[in-house]
Amino acid sequence: MKKPTSLQKGFTLVELAIVMTIIGLLIGGILKGQELMENARISATIAQVKSYEAATTTFRDSFNAFPGDMPSATLRVPNCPAACDPTAATAGNSIIGSPTWAATWANQVALTGMPLAGKAVGDESGLYWMHLLQADLISGVTDAALRVLTVPAWGTTHPSAKAGGGFVVGFANGALPLGQPAGGVGPAGTVLMMTTAAAVTPTTTIGIQVLSPARAAQIDRKMDDGQPTGGFVQAYGVGAASPTQACFSAAAVSPIYNEADTRKNCGLIFRIQG
Repeated sequence: MKKPTSLQKGFTLVELAIVMTIIGLLIGGILKGQELMENARISATIAQVKSYEAATTTFRDSFNAFPGDMPSATLRVPNCPAACDPTAATAGNSIIGSPTWAATWANQVALTGMPLAGKAVGDESGLYWMHLLQADLISGVTDAALRVLTVPAWGTTHPSAKAGGGFVVGFANGALPLGQPAGGVGPAGTVLMMTTAAAVTPTTTIGIQVLSPARAAQIDRKMDDGQPTGGFVQAYGVGAASPTQACFSAAAVSPIYNEADTRKNCGLIFRIQG
């Protein structure tokens, strides 16, 4: 009598090839989808900057004053409570916040745990967003800071950025942004800065910024000249000779973004009113 034989059948080479092809397509599709999503966030961030620039221009045309810096905003902006009025003696000088670069960003921190009104020159940086909001020119923030003690935060007192972090506003006096090599010319005028938190003074620490050099370069190329230390879009971060150490190269002439470094080493500054 014959013993029954058990047949063990494995995958053929053709079947394995088909499976590997399907896996490859799935992985490729996921990676492509991630890239598309990242590009969409970059495009959305650029659109945000342009919308804030347009809102600022519209506000100036309507009220003949800068948002945040306008005296007697209570009497001029619809639905603006008393907290809308900046309290600094310099209100109305067309400078949002402090006229010095370093103090501008320190003032963002000075708002922590305090109402926006009553912070002297420091309140103008926070009131900028409140004036635009009350004038119905922007969304993405609330009027909570005009009514109660409010800690600066994305989505409340300051708008978050689609690509990460959020935006703070201030006045740049031509000083070089953080980390840029000597020899360049810093932005001058009203600027937006992308930072990691609304109440944190910007730093140059590697790996904790809002953008990788490649993404910062992508935004810069789409909006300006693609140079980290020139034009109306500029980067801040660490400058280093190695392309794997920082936001941009340390060359005094024509530095470039270190796009080979995938860490979040860059922040960006946008001049929206010169």
